[in-house]
Amino acid sequence: MSKIKVDLPTLILLSAFSFMLATALHEHAGHALACYSLGGRIKELGAFYVDCNYESLSNMGNRLVALAGPLMSLITGVLGMALIDRASKSNSQLRYFLWHFATVNLMIAAGYVLFSGIAGIGDLGTGQYGAFYQVQPEWIYRVGLAVLGLASYYWVIRISIRKMDAFIGGEGVERVNRAQMLSLVSYLTGGLVAVLIGLLNPYGLVIVLVSSVASSMGGTSGLAWMMQLLDRKKNTGDTPFTMERSWGWIVSSAAFLLAYTLVFGPTIYFK
Repeated sequence: MSKIKVDLPTLILLSAFSFMLATALHEHAGHALACYSLGGRIKELGAFYVDCNYESLSNMGNRLVALAGPLMSLITGVLGMALIDRASKSNSQLRYFLWHFATVNLMIAAGYVLFSGIAGIGDLGTGQYGAFYQVQPEWIYRVGLAVLGLASYYWVIRISIRKMDAFIGGEGVERVNRAQMLSLVSYLTGGLVAVLIGLLNPYGLVIVLVSSVASSMGGTSGLAWMMQLLDRKKNTGDTPFTMERSWGWIVSSAAFLLAYTLVFGPTIYFK
């Protein structure tokens, strides 16, 4: 078996940083910034949730705040995908970070569409804090949203696989197994970090299950299996993708994770 170097500490810290950055942008650059910009009053800022005072905004304002999170995830995901091909082929850490960051953001955006359609809750749901609160007829909207979410999630998987196919290199089954290993480690890392940080919230397991686990293990579940869709017979002729140890990525990722955990894990309260 060919021994291809992938440094696990670098891969794990890079993946954790990417996932939590995507979460931070969704919650704080999306929901929280929209709430503040529209004149709303922020009551709480957590690692996986933002509490914008419902009564401080108009009906339309609340809808826009709910929509802002998935919209931010969509925008950052598209930008990340556009930047992958611009990254230097010699900088494997950056290329993988951009791929993972873009994929996670797009999966979160598409996942919310699917989840809100099926469950009727969430950012795009018909509940009080959803972007489509009291929309009628609700069942038609939810069926349409579920279908759109499923199609969107499939599209995300296809474009993510195409981007991975362009830089993974190698031949046949080996390249598929290598891509699967990278993607699966990233998925498990994101889920573990989300649960550990989520446990610091003051509301107990409810937030962990609804926000941390749902957005990580559920929303990005495609990372666990989608690389099996790569062409097993393809021989690229390119050098297999490797990832050397990078102390720069390890230290900066750990610093961000520590800061985010300490600041937002226990939740910030505003009077």
